[in-house]
Amino acid sequence: MLGETYVLWYREMKKWLGRKPVLFISLFSPIFWILLFGKSFNPINLLPQDADEIVALLRAKIVELFGTQDYFTYVAAGMTVAFALFQASFAGASALFDRRLGYMDRLLVTPINRESIFAAKVLASVTRVVVLTAFLMAVSYIAGLQLKADITPPDLLLALLTVAFISLILSSIFMLAGFVMDNPEGLFAIGNLVNTPLLFASSVLFPTAQMPTWLRLIAEVNPLSHGADLVRYFLVGKPMEDPYLVLALFGIISVIVFLTSAKVAVKLMEK
Repeated sequence: MLGETYVLWYREMKKWLGRKPVLFISLFSPIFWILLFGKSFNPINLLPQDADEIVALLRAKIVELFGTQDYFTYVAAGMTVAFALFQASFAGASALFDRRLGYMDRLLVTPINRESIFAAKVLASVTRVVVLTAFLMAVSYIAGLQLKADITPPDLLLALLTVAFISLILSSIFMLAGFVMDNPEGLFAIGNLVNTPLLFASSVLFPTAQMPTWLRLIAEVNPLSHGADLVRYFLVGKPMEDPYLVLALFGIISVIVFLTSAKVAVKLMEK
């Protein structure tokens, strides 16, 4: 089964790397998002250059509100999790188009394990997210992301592991949707319907403490909020209670969601 999964995963990666326009858009669209949004909404830009005392007070207030040195650092770290959401929402398109084009039928008449088909597609989606997130972190650092002073290679790996767990959860769910839906319009509509509430009802763009009470209650149970805060803890040192417990919970939930989605997808394939 591992050999079958690897071969199918390798096929998915070759398809991704071979589509240069898709690869280009995947790399640069989140960068534009971070640069344009993160830099444009920096409140310090609104002040005159000679207002040193006001700038110092505002910087102190930003540290108090956001837990980071500037707003760009807050957004850039949080957008790594939002990027996992955006990429995962397109994961199901692979299964849907393989079904429509007949490739899935050719796979299903072979003695290959059905679990390998689902696992390869989900793992390919996770691999793409992790690779692009590492690239995104590098560009964000060049653009002004303020990493914590005592950051270590394990911190970087744990930040990527957090993104991988979130991507595994979301990719499993959207991949299952790709086996359920019969047309791409419906699949993309579901993705858009889910993406917007999850993004704006989270701490990716703004701290939950600054939200209205009703929105804060939603944001505090939104997994993107905990994922974004966890990435900020590892990358920029934003304080967080029990970060390793949250990371372990993400790992456990990701395995449960993946296995459950795979079981349902296999039943759909057998039909």
